[in-house]
Amino acid sequence: MIGFSAVVNKTRQGPLLNSLDIDDSTLRWLFLLPSVAILAFLSIYPFLQGIWMSLHQWSLAGQGTQFVGLTNYATLLGESRFHGALVNTAVFTGVSVTVELILGVGLAIYLRSLSRRWRPVFRTIFIVPMIVTPIATGLMWRLMLNGQIGVMNYLLYLAGLPIPEWTSSPFMAMFTIIMIDVWQWTPLVIMIAFAGLLSIPDTLYEAARVDGAPRWAIFRHITLPGIKYMIAIAAVFRLMRSFRSFDIIWLVTQGGPGTSTEVLNIYLYRVAFVNLQGGKPPRSASSSWSSPSRPRWAS
Repeated sequence: MIGFSAVVNKTRQGPLLNSLDIDDSTLRWLFLLPSVAILAFLSIYPFLQGIWMSLHQWSLAGQGTQFVGLTNYATLLGESRFHGALVNTAVFTGVSVTVELILGVGLAIYLRSLSRRWRPVFRTIFIVPMIVTPIATGLMWRLMLNGQIGVMNYLLYLAGLPIPEWTSSPFMAMFTIIMIDVWQWTPLVIMIAFAGLLSIPDTLYEAARVDGAPRWAIFRHITLPGIKYMIAIAAVFRLMRSFRSFDIIWLVTQGGPGTSTEVLNIYLYRVAFVNLQGGKPPRSASSSWSSPSRPRWAS
């Protein structure tokens, strides 16, 4: 039987980590090691696997693989359709993220200016587009922009405004998918910027108003420095998500008309799963897109 003094001495020794001679830096890495191992397995291994696959000629039809070295990269860089997809991705990502950041910060400032009674109401309204799944969003907007039964064209017709060709012209098709992306993901920027605005003390705004500072000076010297890191976080999140955009663009335009809205993800999808050519880009192929007929309610 263990004596009372032995139990007391064992208790005084404290936890095991306190008895080990480990510095803080090593201890941090020990706690991070499980997460880093999981992240390496889920991210680094697929990345290396993708590089290995890119060095081979392979087919999803099960015809085997053949090592070709850098031939696939040379073919890809010489493909004009790849260059077009790269430009479309840059335009889509750059314009949509920029507009979302500007609108998101502006609406977050407006949300902060509201009373505590109305903040939950408008916050709920702002967040609704973001909680809708991308598939449902794409199907909803495709119906709304339909030339026959779309509510958007009907409202423009009632207002006497010209009805644009939402998905029939290259410019309007790119504008349409950017508009949908801005509609869905601006709420994310609003919530992140609004969280940053709540961390700014009200005393700074009160002191600026007492000194007679104009609104632009208050925004430039108080608001913007207080939320600049939150804006950077929102920009990173949106850039990562925009580069992975596929579902909404595919449902609304399928990369058309032609290849005017074909981003990299749609291009790669057609490479691997439409043409079944996993090792090289597809041949340039034109897609037929018909202009919408005259709507029934305009007759």
